[in-house]
Amino acid sequence: MNKRHYFIVLFLILGISNSSNAQDSSLKDVRKWDLDSLYQIAFSLSGTTGGQSTIEARRYLKASKQIGDSFYIAYAYDLLGMEAYARNLLDSAFVYSDSAISIFRAIKDSIGLSTALHNKSLFHEYLGEYATALQLIHSGREMDLINGYKTENDIFYYHRLSDIVYEQNQTELALRYAHKAWSALHETDFQHSYLIPEMHINYAYLYLDLEVYDLATYHANKAYSFTKTDSLEILRSSALEVLAYTSLHEGDTIKANNLAQESFKLSLAQSDAYYRIYGYISLLDFSLQIGDFEIAKECADFVSKHDKDFIENPTFAWAVNSSLYSYYSLIKNPARALEYLEGRNEAEERINKYDGLAAMRHFDEEMAARGKQLALAKNQLQSQKIKEQRIYIFGAIALLCILSLALVYIAISRKNIQERNLILRERNELIEEQKTEILQQQKSLKEQNEELNKLLNSKDRLFSILAHDLRQPFNQILGIIDLIEVDALNAEERKEIMIGLKSSVQSTSDLVSNVLVWSKAQFAGVSINKIDLALSETVKKALLYFSIALNKKGINVNFDVPEDLRISFDKDHFESVLRNIFSNAYKFSTEGSSISIEATANFKQKRVYLSIIDQGIGMDKQQVEKIMDGSSAGDSYLGTLNEDGTGIGMIIVRDFLAENEASFTVESSLGEGTSFILNLPMA
Repeated sequence: MNKRHYFIVLFLILGISNSSNAQDSSLKDVRKWDLDSLYQIAFSLSGTTGGQSTIEARRYLKASKQIGDSFYIAYAYDLLGMEAYARNLLDSAFVYSDSAISIFRAIKDSIGLSTALHNKSLFHEYLGEYATALQLIHSGREMDLINGYKTENDIFYYHRLSDIVYEQNQTELALRYAHKAWSALHETDFQHSYLIPEMHINYAYLYLDLEVYDLATYHANKAYSFTKTDSLEILRSSALEVLAYTSLHEGDTIKANNLAQESFKLSLAQSDAYYRIYGYISLLDFSLQIGDFEIAKECADFVSKHDKDFIENPTFAWAVNSSLYSYYSLIKNPARALEYLEGRNEAEERINKYDGLAAMRHFDEEMAARGKQLALAKNQLQSQKIKEQRIYIFGAIALLCILSLALVYIAISRKNIQERNLILRERNELIEEQKTEILQQQKSLKEQNEELNKLLNSKDRLFSILAHDLRQPFNQILGIIDLIEVDALNAEERKEIMIGLKSSVQSTSDLVSNVLVWSKAQFAGVSINKIDLALSETVKKALLYFSIALNKKGINVNFDVPEDLRISFDKDHFESVLRNIFSNAYKFSTEGSSISIEATANFKQKRVYLSIIDQGIGMDKQQVEKIMDGSSAGDSYLGTLNEDGTGIGMIIVRDFLAENEASFTVESSLGEGTSFILNLPMA
């Protein structure tokens, strides 16, 4: 379950001008141009503490009613609805919002109605009623498109979708919507600049969940830079929370703890109990991570006293119950832990009760349905063709029979038995040829179906590997490209992030190279060109590829391969097998260790045994079994210097060895290194 953003999203209400800053304190003889100023005052205070914003919003409503203009009254109700929502007065928020929507519909103000619908969707989202929230968002979106406000309102549309799918644990989809909102913001030339810090903190939380820590740090710092005024204390607290976790990831526990404490103090300074409780939740989670159970107990005691506050919000309820469950589990209090586990599961069930992604997947599902209909139509057409062919064949057979009878009749009538038999024999041979051709076609169709199934299985296997291993690198690359595209980085930030990008691109390049080799063999067919290879010379050439990496770790190579040993193997396949095995041996070897490469021969059986033995971190029994049975595709493990794995290397080794009548075995234990023994055909 993801953390959600615990700060209010305020939408820009369209259609109100900024024509004047004057106001008549007595509200006597109010004119319409005075209402614009009163609205700007009330709107500028929206969401602030102290109650002054509510006073000004009610003042604006009173002045609107004095003039009797439904347009201004509707906007006043909408503003009061947002004020009530900001203060957790949901009943009042719904009453004001419904009043605004009713008036906007009556006066046919589509712009105001769109704004009110978007704002009301916030209330339903808070209650976990995602179906209703999405329905309101899409209704407002439809009005925006009709009125030509697509580009400007794309910001709010995608920003809201990002929030909703984030609450349903769809982080990567939330990131894509955040990218769309960010692009729309830049297309409007930053007319809604007040949204920039909030979008930065959204990015920070998303990248933190995706473990892209350098981008999480970057966006958190950017969000923090906008929080110089007291009105943005909640945003500053959120930025410090993200920076605390990224500092903890970097190993700086002292800095991380200081940032977490500073974030906690800012939360406590708020008058809204919602933020204060969340401050204790955040500090409780952080304290459990660093093992500070004294602070964790203080936070847990406070949160336990308020665990029923704001219970109507399922994401807040989930956060409270999840944190308390973790705390009581760690201090060995199973009764309390079970109580909060049940509370967490109940909140999670409320969150997932409605699949909010279904509406957004509707278009894809519709296209898939159309594809199935097309495939069904093709199958029906093919079946019809087969039926027609059968009819033609049966017709031809019937025609041949009739012709044969006619020939027999003619032959009898002419007493030419010999000619009649010859004609019948020729026709029978033709029928047999047609039958043979049909059988061959059926056999060919069966072989094609088997080949198609093989390709489909290979495709599914390939997509599974790509979805697992390319997801995080491309998320990181996409995030960096977004920053570069809008020129949001200074020279020092660009240099620091590009270093991480280079490492990610190199790792991704290695993965793509392996995938291309393997997918070519799967989809284009394996073309084997076995030749006699000098084993010692070929292994030495493959080792040259890793010379720099081996020197970097100070790894010594012990080489004992007789010069006279030769094998029968496809050269490209064998080099690919060696590269992947050497890559694993290097990756999981510790600095200053050794790798031994040995070869022996069994001349009677005409086999050569090549062993690659490292002194690395080794593998457990389950990992060895997955490599041997070929189910390791999609798995990736960090090397001793955090080198990324590709997840497909051992699949290539397994397939290429099998294609060349070879095999391998693995011997390994955790902490005792790994031995790969290749069983190769002797030349």
